[in-house]
Amino acid sequence: MTKYSIIVLLVLSGVAGGCSPVKVYMEKNEMAQPEAFQTFYVISEYYDAQAFNSPVLEENLQKRLTEGMEKFGYQLDAQKPDLIVRYNTILTDRKKEINNAPMGPWGWGMNPWMWGNPWMMGPGMGGGFRVEKYDMGEVVVDFIDTRQDKVVMRISAVGEINKPDQRSKNLKASVDKILKEFARTISARS
Repeated sequence: MTKYSIIVLLVLSGVAGGCSPVKVYMEKNEMAQPEAFQTFYVISEYYDAQAFNSPVLEENLQKRLTEGMEKFGYQLDAQKPDLIVRYNTILTDRKKEINNAPMGPWGWGMNPWMWGNPWMMGPGMGGGFRVEKYDMGEVVVDFIDTRQDKVVMRISAVGEINKPDQRSKNLKASVDKILKEFARTISARS
């Protein structure tokens, strides 16, 4: 493979990874013997809370976490699990500033002679800044060792939600990425 091919591949993988709507963060990782975990149970951190204030999303979140753990070979055990998978969702209102200045071939609303474009910069003409509101959704999953009674790993996923139907998509992507990170960490320690 040539140097050029490697550079193109790295740039494309960076762009593809940067386009993901959900970012994952591992906050804590103190798992001593991951191979000792055989069983699990999924619970919500807050008994009366629902995922992003939706009973449908709550059910989907529990189901997806359970199916994901079973896919990795863990068995569901509500009586005496080795590992408790405790989750919480957080939805916060946010604002961001959007630059509406037209971008010409010479830069931000400028021509090569550094003259502004006054007829394009007026109100309603594409100039200036605007404030856009959005929701920031976060899924936090704690993996708790029941023998030590402590959190051995915390993984959170954060994503911007601009449309109501995006909550379901981001929730699915969040759980998939969290479980993938969990499995990667477990297999690296085994």
